[in-house]
Amino acid sequence: MNSLKNHLALIIPLVALLFALESILLVNKTLDEYESKLGKNYAIIIASSQELNIDEIKNKISEANTLTQIDSKIILDRLGNNISQANLVMLKNSLPFFYSLNLNKYPSSARLEVINKALDSFEKITRIETFAKSHSQVYQLLLIINGSVIIFSCFIALISLLLMFKQIEIWKFQHLERMEIMTLLGAPLWMRSQILFKLACIDTIIATIIVGCGLFYISKNPTLLIFMQELGIDTEIFTPISDSITLLLVGFAVSLISVWIVSLQNKD
Repeated sequence: MNSLKNHLALIIPLVALLFALESILLVNKTLDEYESKLGKNYAIIIASSQELNIDEIKNKISEANTLTQIDSKIILDRLGNNISQANLVMLKNSLPFFYSLNLNKYPSSARLEVINKALDSFEKITRIETFAKSHSQVYQLLLIINGSVIIFSCFIALISLLLMFKQIEIWKFQHLERMEIMTLLGAPLWMRSQILFKLACIDTIIATIIVGCGLFYISKNPTLLIFMQELGIDTEIFTPISDSITLLLVGFAVSLISVWIVSLQNKD
């Protein structure tokens, strides 16, 4: 029973630590996917005195994806019943060319200002509408979500690390006599702390399996999948196998470094 408690005392903070890391990975993937969707739907409206082509736009704006001309015929048709044919022809000739510029990714607020200045440098462009206010609100919301998850996850990770250090210190105390004997015999640090490294590795594997199973369950949850589809987010952001490998490597690194640090304390 005591052995189980000793293992759980490290497995639980490890699970919390790996869960915090996975939360950051998932949120980043989700935001990247959502930004990609926003980028495809977001458009900058341009009015130009002359015709434009996508190549000259790409020369100054690397994110430029497609440039679609907006047909003014719909507006003219609506006005056809209210003005004379002669005035309609004059209006048609005086109207600028309208374009919808789509980007291949959702720009930050700072990048949007650069894009606006780049478009403004074209002499034939007379008007630019970037919908900056709406864009800024959406982008700030994404940053708040991402920042909140990172802060919360870092807080959990910090507490988990403190608990891990405490448990490893308990292990060190339990095996102190054996470690002191090996020290007297001239054994190097890695050898006399071998039992601590072994316990840490075993608990890391168990913690990774627990988090991996939880991730696999979440990735198959029908309610969550339907919710994500309604948001237009691809469910392929869930990659339990590759994420579990990443978590296992990070878990090993954190556990082994923690053992190493504790083993160096009070070194004779």
